Amino acid sequence: MAFSKWVSLIFIFQLFWPMPISSDSSLSSKDLAEIPLNFLNLARKSELADWMIGIRRKIHENAELRLEEFETSALIRAELDKMGIPYKHPVAVTGIVGFIGTGGPPFVAIAAGMDALPMQVLLNFENFVGSIFVCSV
Repeated sequence: MAFSKWVSLIFIFQLFWPMPISSDSSLSSKDLAEIPLNFLNLARKSELADWMIGIRRKIHENAELRLEEFETSALIRAELDKMGIPYKHPVAVTGIVGFIGTGGPPFVAIAAGMDALPMQVLLNFENFVGSIFVCSV
């Protein structure tokens, strides 16, 4: 029992270690400090809603089950790379932890699910029975 607690503690410590691991390791501390300002400036632009809708549609076009979100994870990492946001991947197979800011307090965490839920759907034309995936993003 004590061993599993230590493994959990080490995993949590490693998961939230403030040193971000990114596919773009050329970011200086000044660049990292500017990420929140750049992100806020992006949020003020009117095309942000169009971009968000486009990403959501791409995710829904390729709904993937839990721990099988390889395409969704790749899409999110590509978008983080475009924005210059460092991240840690993989976390629990397909998960991603992005880092915005300096890594110092205060901390804010936002969690989002990117998996789909398998559901059986009965359609009322010619007794067609189909399967669909409902995406939670």
